[in-house]
Amino acid sequence: MAKLHEVLAVESGLQATAKKVNEETIRTFGKKDEHFIETVKAITHFAEEDKHLDTTESKAMVTTVFDKLLYTAGPNIKALDAYLQKEATNQKAVADLVVGETTLATAMPATVLLGLETKLAELRAVYDAIPTLAPGPTWVEDGDRRADGGVYRSEHPDVTFRTRRTVKPIIMAPATKEHPAQVQAIQEDVPIAKIVMQHWSGMITSAEKSDLLGRVDRLLRAVKRARQRANMQEVENRKIGKALFDFIHDGIVG
Repeated sequence: MAKLHEVLAVESGLQATAKKVNEETIRTFGKKDEHFIETVKAITHFAEEDKHLDTTESKAMVTTVFDKLLYTAGPNIKALDAYLQKEATNQKAVADLVVGETTLATAMPATVLLGLETKLAELRAVYDAIPTLAPGPTWVEDGDRRADGGVYRSEHPDVTFRTRRTVKPIIMAPATKEHPAQVQAIQEDVPIAKIVMQHWSGMITSAEKSDLLGRVDRLLRAVKRARQRANMQEVENRKIGKALFDFIHDGIVG
């Protein structure tokens, strides 16, 4: 018997073919009436001398509405059967979600596992956007700030000084009996205050972010493997397409 993954591989193609045939049939019904009409035009002259002018023109019928409907039914029946088989098998297609030696969930439906892949991929983008501690300072966890962790402080605070510019006289040459002292005024920045800046951060380390992303990726791989196992379920060999079209055409389309 076929496996579920084999039906999944061909179902989209069958659906696409049925859709294409349906669209083409609608165009034919709506814009190509001449396909369903056959004509024979005969011109017969009464006078013997004009008999050579007699002509017969014909236009063959391309198809009938009934034949077109039967043609359209073919790919639709295959697509409907594949859809039923997929959905019926999906009710039994399950697998345990196992990461390493840990079983996170049992009997997870294949459709849920498929959805989990998408949701976890979206969630990974959240973890990938996590900001990390700025390089440069040495960061240490501040247990006094938060006992359960998550807050870091810089091990050494930034120390700067506030200064004030003053003018200071400098004696270039001392006074003598003949000359006064030579004095030059210079500007000087004198510290007037000490500024200590302590930093805290609620970000995480690059290593912690890498570990979180690694665990999300491990989970994603486990979900994919579980889905593959679930899709090994044997297909429910059920059919519905012909019964539907037999009901639609009953007594109308041969």
